[in-house]
Formats: sequence, structure tokens, C-alpha cells
Amino acid sequence: MPSVLGLKPDDINSLEKRANYTICVIGCGQRGIQFAIAFAEAGFKVICTDEDQNLLRLLAKGKIPYFGREMEKRINSNIKRGKIKTESEVKTAASNSDVVILTISPKINTRNKLSFSKIERSCKRVGEVLNQGLLFIYGGIASLGYLENNIKEILENASGLKSTKDFGLVYSPIQFENNQFSELFINHKLTLAGSDKSTLNSANLIFQTIMKNDIDLVVDFKKLEAAVLFSIIKNDVYLAFANEMAMFCEKTNLDYFEVIKIVEKHKPLDLQRIGITKEKKNKFFMFLENEDNNSTNVKLSSTARKINEGLTIYSTKLAQKALRACGKTLRRTKISVFGSIKPKSGAAEFIKLLEKKGAKTSIYDPFCPKGYLKEDTKNFKKNLNEAVEGTDCLIILNAHKKIDKLNFKKLSARMKMPAAIIDLVGVIERKKAEKEGFTFNGLGRGSKN
Repeated sequence: MPSVLGLKPDDINSLEKRANYTICVIGCGQRGIQFAIAFAEAGFKVICTDEDQNLLRLLAKGKIPYFGREMEKRINSNIKRGKIKTESEVKTAASNSDVVILTISPKINTRNKLSFSKIERSCKRVGEVLNQGLLFIYGGIASLGYLENNIKEILENASGLKSTKDFGLVYSPIQFENNQFSELFINHKLTLAGSDKSTLNSANLIFQTIMKNDIDLVVDFKKLEAAVLFSIIKNDVYLAFANEMAMFCEKTNLDYFEVIKIVEKHKPLDLQRIGITKEKKNKFFMFLENEDNNSTNVKLSSTARKINEGLTIYSTKLAQKALRACGKTLRRTKISVFGSIKPKSGAAEFIKLLEKKGAKTSIYDPFCPKGYLKEDTKNFKKNLNEAVEGTDCLIILNAHKKIDKLNFKKLSARMKMPAAIIDLVGVIERKKAEKEGFTFNGLGRGSKN
């Protein structure tokens, strides 16, 4: 196989030449699929692998969780043309590749402690078959010092090779603003960090084949690790402010979205998005739990996280309030939940809280294909009509085109009236819902005059 280190522009300046290089993507979640499609369409051969064999089987059929139909068409096309293949064994996939991209991020357990085991297990397997001249790219989210002190050390110990001299190590984090992942990241701005300029140059040439914008290069892993974490925490703080103001508006009988329209005429801010966080908790705790930060005060970010996580309790109270207006209680009530329900996310915690208080839930997740979710599969319905059948309350967690087309008259015929609608993201028109007999309650929407 050709060495990727020391790559020159002429080596990959055509589709035919790129077909000589194979890229292994470890982790077939949202980031992994993005990498796979982008590089396959640029002409590279791509091998996808993941410990989750159920996910691999779905991918082989062209089904990918949390993506729209357009993205599924693109993955299907590349699989049929043989540009993307799946492999159950990480070592087999890595040994036959010139570039390895690991997209797995640390997991968070029930005690809010990070687990790096899946990342480190994958790194060790790659290290055991690491070819000289290979480029290893970490595309997940790293805590401070993790690339240099952990990933690099595992790869070197398992392979007996040295970073920079024998193989290249690069950090390439991708952040997404859009939960639907409806388009590739190629239009985003990308920053790469590497151990030396030569490695960065090779990585830059490879990523230039897919990116539409210029790529920033940083010869310092830790700076980029910190920059990504700062960006994540900034988004958390913005969301916390928006959520807190939405709760304030509701208590003072104001409509949050009408107030924000006035605010943004004078000074645009990213305040349109409110609601229960869709992300898993691990990104935030990576920053706080790093040993280098033990002596620092991160009060603002800690408070923001508490506000955002506390919204699950507040939203439960909204549901209780709306159901009382229908002459019902949360206990033994059937509730339909519409939105993205990722494991260990704020949405998943919200559903657990509803069930703990005695409600029975039926869930429709339009972002996830049927058959992917392993746990509590009976709660997940194949469409919205099935999810709302005979329920007392509909709770909306995410904006989606299927909600925009909601027919309240047909909805009332399926639900157990009088019924409630709880809108946590500001997508439902109150008047239309109330006209068909629904009790409406929305985060930041105030009370009916």
C-alpha cells in the first residue's frame, strides 16, 4: 500500500488516483457516516467498521440512524457501487487501509464518569496491525491532552512504531449545528491539529479533496482540544440563557418567540433554539473532569448545564399542568413523545422521568430507522399516527417537517380527548391546536389570556 506520509498533490489529484487509497472509518454513528460518504464521493475506497454489529447490518442495507432520506440515498449509492464496504473486525479493516479515522467519543455512565474504554480498545486493535506510513485521524471529541497522552501512547505501544517518524497522528473534530445531519460537513470550516507540519500537510491534502472551504492547521493538539470544548460550552451557555428566558416568559404571561423577534432586530443572537438538550452529557463533563482543571472555577458553564438538565423537570410540570386542565393526571396517562431520543440524552432522561411518575409513553423518532434501537423497542412506534393512537398528550421535542404538516382535526380523532399538546421547541400554532379542542402548553409561550 502507498505511504500517506509525505503525500504530494499529484498523488491524489484525480478520482483514479484516489481509488488507490483506502480509508477505514471506525464508528458508524453520525460523524462516521459523514466521513464515509464524503470520502467515498471524493473517489476513495472506504471501509466502515463498528463494534455494534446491528448498526453495521443496517448500514450494509443503506439504513443509517438520524439521517434524512437524501443521505440514505447517498449511502445506498456508494454501497451499491462498492465505494463503501462494511467489515465486522476492526483489525481487518485497519490492516487493509492507508488512513484510519476513529470517530468514537467517550461515553458517560450513570454517575457522570467518563469511559474511554471503547476508544482505547479500538486504538489498541489498530496499533496491533498498524502499517508504516499510515495516517491515523481522531474525529471524535477529546478532553484536554487526550491525543498526546492517551491515543498516541496506545498506538505506539501496540505497534512498536513511533508517531511522526513511522505514522501520522491528526485531530479532526467536526461539530454539527443541525441535529438532522441533513447535509455533509464539507461546507463547514475545518481545523486540523497534528504532531508535525509534514503530517498536517498530508492530512490537509486528503481533506482538501472533500472540503469546500480553506482548512486551518494547528501544530498543537491541546489548543484544538480546548477550542472545541470552549465552543461546546458556549453553545450550552446560550441554550441555558434561552431556556431560562423562555421559562421567565411563561411565568410572566409573555410569548418568548415574540420577544426574541424584537431582540434580534437590534442585535442578532442565537436565541431561537430552546428545549431539552439533544446531546449526550459526556462532552461537557470532559472539560470539567480533566485533571488540569481541578483548580479552576467554571461556575458559568456549571450553572448553564444545571439549567439545561433541569428543564426535564420543568417540562414534566408543564405536562402535569396541561393534563390537569383536561381533567387528567400524569399517573396512568398515555403520552406520545415526538422527537430524537438518543440514549443517555436529555430527551431520554425526560422520558424516564415521565414514566417514573406513572405515565405510559409511546415514542416516534423520525430520525432513527425502525429496528436500530435495542432497548425498550416496544415503546418506539413506526409512525406518528401509531404513536398518538389513544393517547392523552402529545409532547414535541424537536422541529420536523412532519410536525409542520400536522392536521389537528385528524389528530383529535386519534387521541383520547380532551387531550393536551406540549410544545417544547416553539413549532405549534396555539390557535390552530385550541380550535380543535386541545389544551395547549408550550415552553416560553405564556398562558392563554
